[in-house]
Amino acid sequence: MQRLLFIFILLIGIGVQSACGQSMQEELSDYRFEIRIKGPSHKRSKLLEVKVDKYNNYLAMTFAASSYRYIHLYIYRLYTWQPVQELRIEAKRIELYNSTFDVDGNYLYANTDVYKNEFLKIDLKTGEQEPVNCAQVPGNGCRPLEVRQYETTAKTIGENYIIFQDPKFDNYVRVFVRRELYKIQNEDQGEVPDFLMVEEEEEVQKISASFYTINVDEQQFKELKDYGYLKAQKFDIIVNDELSKTFKFDKLTTSTIVMPKSAIETIENEGEWINGELRIAGPE
Repeated sequence: MQRLLFIFILLIGIGVQSACGQSMQEELSDYRFEIRIKGPSHKRSKLLEVKVDKYNNYLAMTFAASSYRYIHLYIYRLYTWQPVQELRIEAKRIELYNSTFDVDGNYLYANTDVYKNEFLKIDLKTGEQEPVNCAQVPGNGCRPLEVRQYETTAKTIGENYIIFQDPKFDNYVRVFVRRELYKIQNEDQGEVPDFLMVEEEEEVQKISASFYTINVDEQQFKELKDYGYLKAQKFDIIVNDELSKTFKFDKLTTSTIVMPKSAIETIENEGEWINGELRIAGPE
């Protein structure tokens, strides 16, 4: 009986997913591709949430960072799709659904705790950030917070644009424009047929075969970061700024690898550190 119930629930889930996918495809038939926005380039990069500014100025997007201590916040100008700020913020989360832009378009007040009224005031011109009391947040920032599921699809005012996560690549955002609006915007230039519209494909990072790669898992990377030493494969890896200045790697003769402290942050941010023919790849 339990097995039959599980199968029944599974079939319902598959049906709902299929219906959602079909619904999006049907809706997109009235739109056409406009632009694709790329998030950060690292292994853990993934779109978390999107938010359209209610004052019709900005699109906000959050992406997972390579370290759980950070989060990426991208702010783009609506309709021109030009980047305003692309920030890596020291916060475990940003709840965009509880965040707000000010009416003048100068600041974003980003909620950084799912249960608390804690906010960062972010200057959209400079990118500077400062914690502020909820009383300073426009629109009653001290109200009881509402916990919601993150949304990765949004529409602009009038539903003229649909913004959603690229189904192929987790760290890309697609923007589609309503066909009627596109025709109005381009009536003097002549519309380009859909079959001539070419989307940029993601550049797949290729690892050169000439690299000697050492992969470290999450526990190994923690040891390297905390103690400045790690035994990996046949190598002793140590962190030392002074000795790293003269270090050169030879896969046949090297037994001790010396890396600077900055390499730790490079692995956290970019997923890897490269020195000549040596490549140390961090946890995925």
